[in-house]
Amino acid sequence: MSDAAARLVAMIDELRTDRLLLTPLTLDHVDDYFRVYGDPRTWEHLPTGRHASRGESARAIERSMESRRVHGFGHCAVVLREPVGDLAPGAFLGSAGAAMLPFDAWNLGYRLAPEAWGHGLAGEAAQISLGAAREARPEIPVTARVLANNLASIRVLERLDLQLVWQGASGAAPAGPDDTTHLERLVFSDRPLDDETLEAVIALG
Repeated sequence: MSDAAARLVAMIDELRTDRLLLTPLTLDHVDDYFRVYGDPRTWEHLPTGRHASRGESARAIERSMESRRVHGFGHCAVVLREPVGDLAPGAFLGSAGAAMLPFDAWNLGYRLAPEAWGHGLAGEAAQISLGAAREARPEIPVTARVLANNLASIRVLERLDLQLVWQGASGAAPAGPDDTTHLERLVFSDRPLDDETLEAVIALG
């Protein structure tokens, strides 16, 4: 782990925005996490992605914990600091952060409960997550993938310091239920990507 990443491990016990507190995900969050990731409303644009079991959510959290241990950052629990609409302080809203892909690129992501939608909270969480990933490993590009039919998430990414680097689909029939390469997708990045890295990101679907 780089020196910067080691410093961030000590720092990101708390990431704060005006309205949000982000803390590293642990298995203590699994029930709340599954409530969000198992809710079909949060997977409207990709129903096959919904978590079907608490164990699936636990494995996702464990991957995030590993990303943080090895690379200095992972996904965080997103908790409300101030009242927003009908939401009270302390409410678990979902997760946001970045995980290291199998090659040298961060994957920025977030997923919030439906009751948190419409208040700009996803953008707030994504913005601070982007900054944390850059601080952990500044030499590594931060990427984000989104389906073309997910207009709300596209708007969030367009407001960040990211650029659209690719849009398209493979045109081939899906290889299985988890294959999304046949769907139209957009890839964003915080810097130009070399051909090898871009092709690897596109291949993830």
